[in-house]
Amino acid sequence: MAIATKINIQSKSPEFIEFIEKIDSILSKTQHLTIDGKQMDVNDQHFKDQRTRLATVRLEFEWGHPIYPINEYLASDLVYSEIAAIQNQQEEIAAYHGEGNV
Repeated sequence: MAIATKINIQSKSPEFIEFIEKIDSILSKTQHLTIDGKQMDVNDQHFKDQRTRLATVRLEFEWGHPIYPINEYLASDLVYSEIAAIQNQQEEIAAYHGEGNV
């Protein structure tokens, strides 16, 4: 059962590491259900907010202009992917506990 994944970033670029940390922070706050318990989708405000947050993450170097490498399409795909991963994780947990494991 895969609950959490740790990665070891080998890059030394502080700009890259900061960019990845910002994306990770946003995605980690993604909800998969609405306040009334329905499945989150593209029309829900939280989904739209998450997509906008991701699309406004900038990669900024001290010698240049900020770059926004994540567009709305990629941001939507990342949010969908996070929601699917949360759902899969919850299904794995439910199956694990359903088998009498504690």
